[in-house]
Amino acid sequence: MYKELKNQHPELKECFYAFSNQQFAEGVKEKNLEGKKILKAMYGLFGTKEGLDEMQAHYENVQNKIREQCTPQEIYNYEFVNHECEYTGDDTEALEIVENYFGKESLNTLNRFPSYLLNEN
Repeated sequence: MYKELKNQHPELKECFYAFSNQQFAEGVKEKNLEGKKILKAMYGLFGTKEGLDEMQAHYENVQNKIREQCTPQEIYNYEFVNHECEYTGDDTEALEIVENYFGKESLNTLNRFPSYLLNEN
């Protein structure tokens, strides 16, 4: 369930990504935003205030669904693999993601992977 929820992305109605002036101009034209105030967000994201607010609301809704429908263990297991924790021997990133969703106390409920997969010898 976590993977499906995490991979839900909004339709970019009044938003677009641009990494050059040409891409910016193309994005404005493609999204029919000529004459509208365009704001710069982060990571090359641009859009109208309404478009950026809609995108933010979508991700907040997904985060709430994750909190309601997923368990800390499910998220830890997925992110352990996703962040290649076995390879790096460090599950810090997986733990931080669980903490961001459920708080620090939730970390005490996890069945972490054995120390031979982590640098905890």
